[in-house]
Amino acid sequence: MTSSPAPTPSLPTPSGELTAPAPGWAPACVVFDCDGILMDTEANWARVQRAVAERCGLEFTEAMQRRMMGWSAADVAASIADAAGADRASVHADVLRTEEETLTGHIVPLPGALETVRAFAERLPVAVASNSTSTILGVKLEQAGFAPHLSTWVSSEDVPRGKPAPDIYAEAVRRLGFAPGEALAVEDSVVGAASAVAAGLVVVAVPSVPDGDPVRAHHRASALTDPAFRELMAGWLR
Repeated sequence: MTSSPAPTPSLPTPSGELTAPAPGWAPACVVFDCDGILMDTEANWARVQRAVAERCGLEFTEAMQRRMMGWSAADVAASIADAAGADRASVHADVLRTEEETLTGHIVPLPGALETVRAFAERLPVAVASNSTSTILGVKLEQAGFAPHLSTWVSSEDVPRGKPAPDIYAEAVRRLGFAPGEALAVEDSVVGAASAVAAGLVVVAVPSVPDGDPVRAHHRASALTDPAFRELMAGWLR
């Protein structure tokens, strides 16, 4: 068996924390990532990637899983297909079919996620920006109970380019009716944070892989239940 080549998306080199906004800044709207922030679907996504990679004759390693964290289905499929010498469209269809088949029973809100979204939504417009496809994202948000609290959600199919390009976050903020600098993004991955930073949002990083590559952000928390994050929220929602 062979392993995957270098990743498809192009990312900036991580370079530490970004400068926090001036004192008194507060978001006019909030945009959450989905997987790894609102719900624990990363393990299921890894199962999907493994199944498709192995059907293509590739060894699915931990390094591969980490490298593809936060990627869109199209980017994952392209990487697997190129490594295996397979047709990209066929592999992409296999990724989407496998993910849809394995969603049931694997959509679990992360601790504090529903509470956090509800708290923000009571005061501000809230959106989700995800590299998931439109159908899959809708299923996740409906089944996990987030949909009623959201003004909109944006998938990788709604914009020309998925994360790490800024398109998804830029579109989410546009739909909410604000400028990027007025918006807060909550992200767990290098890919997602790069997208939000490139779009001009203020970013809180809540890394789902604590010992993974640095996630560039203006603020950092260990979880949505982290007292440091709750303190930031309290200040923003005064």
